[in-house]
Amino acid sequence: MNKTYSLLKTFKTFGLALILGASLTACGMGSIKWKEEVQLNDGKIIVVERDAIYVSGGAEWASNSSGSKINEYRIRFEYPAGSGKLVEWRTTKKDLQTYPEVPLVLEIEAGKPVVYSLIAISLACEVYSKYVYKNGVWVEEPLPEQFEQHATNLLFASQRNLPKLLKLAEKKKRNDDIGHGRELYQVGPNLKVCG
Repeated sequence: MNKTYSLLKTFKTFGLALILGASLTACGMGSIKWKEEVQLNDGKIIVVERDAIYVSGGAEWASNSSGSKINEYRIRFEYPAGSGKLVEWRTTKKDLQTYPEVPLVLEIEAGKPVVYSLIAISLACEVYSKYVYKNGVWVEEPLPEQFEQHATNLLFASQRNLPKLLKLAEKKKRNDDIGHGRELYQVGPNLKVCG
């Protein structure tokens, strides 16, 4: 009798975990994965792998019917080109509401991969960050108050119903359709964007 009870309890626990996992996925938990074309400054087009990792919650419960929020972004790409080695960048900063910085630009500068991101530092201001891949690790390099402007080349808008490979034209359309301010369409020339 104890074995039967124990077995039933195990099945019940496993079933509850399975149902909970399924409901969390239905509520938007988990991740969205996609590949996208990225055009570098030199005109070369590379393909990167992207992940948007979601967790439960969100400060906007009234307008967020999924019950989830973005927790982390990841970008993977081959570097050096043709080496077969993947480099991964992950968000490291969170804003005041615990949303992650948004990667906007992936570039190769002076032979090194660079990622530029944007994060809110107050309700009215956002700031750009720069990360450089050096000796196998990502290092944040402080940006001056004014620096060279870079056009956004990563998807920052709708990640729903993505094709297996997001082409440049479709990415531009998705980014344009979202209707955000200029701070997402370009990085710089000012370190902070307020207002």
